[in-house]
Amino acid sequence: MDAAVVKAGEGPELRLGDVRMVVKEDGTHTRGELGLAEFELPPQGHDVPQPHVHHAHEEGFYILEGELEFVVGTEAVRAGRGSFVMVPVGVAHTFSNPTERPARFLCAFTPRRYLSYFEEVSRLLQATASPTRQQIAELMARYDTEVVS
Repeated sequence: MDAAVVKAGEGPELRLGDVRMVVKEDGTHTRGELGLAEFELPPQGHDVPQPHVHHAHEEGFYILEGELEFVVGTEAVRAGRGSFVMVPVGVAHTFSNPTERPARFLCAFTPRRYLSYFEEVSRLLQATASPTRQQIAELMARYDTEVVS
């Protein structure tokens, strides 16, 4: 078979504080053009990204379970199961799970390069229990991502 098949529960797992991330496609089968990961964000999760802008990749979110609140530009929007949120290059955004239930979602990255950011964050969190916002911002900058206020 020429297709890549990653079954439920399979794929490399990264821990990002209280967020669980499982990589489903690391770019190996897409010439580096697409990365795909499944995330689980706990209720009232605190390990969410600072508002930021990507300058070199798009990010798409497909909600599998629960609900996320996105802030895109200055607009807040809630997205539940079956919703898709596409964030193009240059658009400020962040997201959170303000509910009492876990949220699970797929996140696509084009190109896949930003997956390496998450690998570095996971290592940083293992080495430093509480990295500073500045450390995270500097790491994001290495991946053409700018933290905005």
